[in-house]
Amino acid sequence: MHQHIIRFTHPAENYISGLPVGNGRLAAIVCGGAERVRIALNHEWLWRGKNRYRDCDDVSFHLPEVREAILAGDFETGTRLANEYFAGLGGISGVKNRVDPYQPAGDLMIDVPGGGSYTRTLDIDTGEVSITSGATWIRTFASFADGFIVVNVKGPGEAALSRITDPECDVTVDGLSLRGQFTCGISFEIRGREYICDETGAADGSGASRTILLDICTSAGGGPLKPFPDKVSYADLFARHIEALKEAKGTAELDVDFSEYGALSGGEANTDERLAAFRNGIDPALSLLYFEFGRYLLVSGSSGELPLNLQGKWNESLNPPWECDYHLDINLQMAYWAADPLGLKKQQDTLFALCDRYRPHGREMAKKLYGCGGVFFTLQTDLWGRMTPESKGWAVWIGAAPWMAAHFTRRWKYTRDRDFLENRAYPFLKEVAAFYLDYLVEIDGTYHVLPSQSPENRFAESGGQYPVSIGIDAALDLELARETLETCIEMSEELGVDAALRERWRHVLSALQPLTTDSKGRLNEFDRERAEPEPGHRHLSHLYGLFPGWMFPEGHPLREACEKSLDYRLSHGGGHTGWSRSWTACLMAKLRRADDFQTHLTALISDFATESLLDLHPPRIFQIDGNLGGLAAICEMLLSCDNDHITLLGALPESWQSGSFRHFKAPGTLDVSCVWKNKKAVSVTLTAEKGGTWYIRCGSGDRFVPVSLSDGETRTVDII
Repeated sequence: MHQHIIRFTHPAENYISGLPVGNGRLAAIVCGGAERVRIALNHEWLWRGKNRYRDCDDVSFHLPEVREAILAGDFETGTRLANEYFAGLGGISGVKNRVDPYQPAGDLMIDVPGGGSYTRTLDIDTGEVSITSGATWIRTFASFADGFIVVNVKGPGEAALSRITDPECDVTVDGLSLRGQFTCGISFEIRGREYICDETGAADGSGASRTILLDICTSAGGGPLKPFPDKVSYADLFARHIEALKEAKGTAELDVDFSEYGALSGGEANTDERLAAFRNGIDPALSLLYFEFGRYLLVSGSSGELPLNLQGKWNESLNPPWECDYHLDINLQMAYWAADPLGLKKQQDTLFALCDRYRPHGREMAKKLYGCGGVFFTLQTDLWGRMTPESKGWAVWIGAAPWMAAHFTRRWKYTRDRDFLENRAYPFLKEVAAFYLDYLVEIDGTYHVLPSQSPENRFAESGGQYPVSIGIDAALDLELARETLETCIEMSEELGVDAALRERWRHVLSALQPLTTDSKGRLNEFDRERAEPEPGHRHLSHLYGLFPGWMFPEGHPLREACEKSLDYRLSHGGGHTGWSRSWTACLMAKLRRADDFQTHLTALISDFATESLLDLHPPRIFQIDGNLGGLAAICEMLLSCDNDHITLLGALPESWQSGSFRHFKAPGTLDVSCVWKNKKAVSVTLTAEKGGTWYIRCGSGDRFVPVSLSDGETRTVDII
């Protein structure tokens, strides 16, 4: 088994070179130099809170005017009017939006005498960051068992709390206590307690150490401060944490034999050296470390009450890029693509809980913006559950709620949990469908999405004033509408409810505008073939039905059109952000293009990662979605599903000659383990919680083998 360690022999030059710890509720990045270590602290509920009650007026009466312009082919006017009426401020308006930024809590600063050798490591398997500087060590983890940030210090270093100067936050510091109150916002507190320990923990058995426990609370949520124990043992705290972290990470395992590539794949090699070697094709094992780091980030950042924001739970800035918010046109969704195949239910539950927070105001905004029933989610928002559009130029889009609803669908398909279906998934999907029934426009017996956009792209006919074109029947909107209606029909049949409504869904689905292709056989991103000012655009929205959707399985007439569209986009420089490159890797895995999958996974890590492997958005902005999209791409390469049709090792890279994965999940409650040698599966073990029939194939072959299992049955099968 590999050691999953990120390691350096030099200090972190900046925040994004630091090493993250977290337990979902609390998070920290350990950074700083050889003489002063900085532990930058976060709490998942610490959003400024100034705009937590924002709202907007009823503007739905403007919708006919916008539709009239678009139907007349005047897309420039339609785009302008739609943005004036429905997009709010922010964005290109020149006025700051009302999305509250996610905020840093403060810093624990530890002075270190320095001198001698220096190392810093993150052990991904235990979640512990260690720094050794001369005779001083500092060890840190975010406890999954006890809930604290735990810091152990051996040496004379002084520890103190501080916070970056903020004119809109009143801060008081008293020893290991820091209190803050945002102007017109929420309040928060960091509280610490220091213990002098009689344990040493030193490798040579020398010296005593101090342990500091830190907790954070906010007036918005996340619970009160935890009571500190009378005495602590770092070893006991750490042992409890390791067991709890192991449980949180689930049972999925991945191991690959990279022994032929030498010692770089071991835990003793420095990660910056490994990254340089990886860029030169010498250390392919770094991709396995990237996988484990992605899962670590998902578990460490999403095991509390709230899902990951654009930077997970890790932010040092008072004014972070995009407010460190929730972006609902790819970024938040991408962060959870790997949750189902890795069986990370608890972590994905935070996403479902956020949707539940959004739904009440989402119902109001469906009426106020578009005069529709059901529910509407906006493109860009925060945790307060307010669905006001706040990004002029981008925000006239109705696809956020159905895209989020797709995660409910996938959870049900993977687990077949009837309680989840009846009480969570179907009620939400039904509200999304209700919005469509009111929003879709019938013209000559065909239903259209109007207005419609393809995030965050435009076509030439709409003019150049706005970065996103508003038109009719963008492919993503049609795909989401079709998926929502098909799913509602399937769910209502499973539950035996809403027969009359089901027939209405069937009628609309049968008359929904079909997708189209262009003169080159590519899937049109918009309603028909239109000139694109940016053919290498970073978004791949029209390919949603290929991945993460399951609309275009092999044999579907539009699958090849998707592939041609992808190749065209890439030939013009697409994939030029971390998350865009990881989406491309996912698509290549779905298409079983192993060489291209390897190319894009390599580019993701080589071009869009800090030395500590955190994902980057150009120019050098940390965004977590690329990390987790890369995690999903590796899952998809190993185990790709189209409902009950499952492909194993479909895009296995040349360097992944032999290895195994265990306890990955597939739809229908299937647990899958596979051992391969020389890129060929030699053992496949399937366990079904609930009985059924699946169709399995391995590698590049075209033949699916049916496998039927009864409830609770485990079987090792011969798949050629």
